[in-house]
Amino acid sequence: MAMPQRDNYIEQIHRLEGLIAYAEEQKDWEELERLKDQLRKLMEKM
Repeated sequence: MAMPQRDNYIEQIHRLEGLIAYAEEQKDWEELERLKDQLRKLMEKM
């Protein structure tokens, strides 16, 4: 995997982790599950 592509994946993972933490704080369980699913799919690509 090329470095810029890997860096992009890492950036997306960090963004999703932040959004997951925020959704958890707000007790938005539907959004939390949606974000976790996005993170799971992104990790499968790597």
